[in-house]
Amino acid sequence: MSNQAQDVIKLLEIFCQSNHPMSITELSELMLEAKSVVFNRANVLKELGYIEQDEHSKRYILTTKLLELTNASLRGYYERTNIHPYLKSIADQTGQCTYFGLRNKNNRIVYVDRFASENAMTVYTNVGDSPIPHCTAHGKALLAFLSLAEIESVLAEGMEKFTDKTITDRDGLLNELRNIRQMGFAYDDEERMRGVRCVAAPVFNSYRQVIGAIGISGMAQLLTDSVLESYARIIKDVADKVSISIGNDIAF
Repeated sequence: MSNQAQDVIKLLEIFCQSNHPMSITELSELMLEAKSVVFNRANVLKELGYIEQDEHSKRYILTTKLLELTNASLRGYYERTNIHPYLKSIADQTGQCTYFGLRNKNNRIVYVDRFASENAMTVYTNVGDSPIPHCTAHGKALLAFLSLAEIESVLAEGMEKFTDKTITDRDGLLNELRNIRQMGFAYDDEERMRGVRCVAAPVFNSYRQVIGAIGISGMAQLLTDSVLESYARIIKDVADKVSISIGNDIAF
């Protein structure tokens, strides 16, 4: 990729990470580049339809084009992998919000699909979210089946504390990952968000490479230990079916 293309993409990423219109001066400060250079890059994005300029303030903001492309990409993904019926099956049996997280190249979970039961109280996670893995059921279900070197590289990014239940020490997490390998599923006991419990199981391809995780989240007062354990069995059964039936169709 040319340096010019990389610079334009970097500018697009800044717009994606910003939640407000930005002027050339602001963009110039963020990128530490001359205003004329940033202006030329912004014009490329504008001509391609990714950003637009307010006629009064002259500030730039994202259009819906990127969102439209993302939705088209997700539709193609759903049609190729047919993961949605599996999520619905879990939601129908548990009454909770169901999520599928795909493993990315950095060994993190990216949530790419979800199904919210009509009985579910709240949807806690959005498609596109990529939480730090040590504090989520999906993330731990993924980590447990990586190599030790891969786990260490992820943990090197840090283990932020979100609640008083978040595991923040290496040995404690490794011990839990060993247990997850034996059980075949992972829990999040209010470790990322107070009042929310989750359970997830890993999904593999035919080479036994972990490619993602499937699971649920719900209100802690409803997901008692016994209920969570019964749901874990349901989720593991579905995850095993996903691994066998479409595991090789899901790229990470």
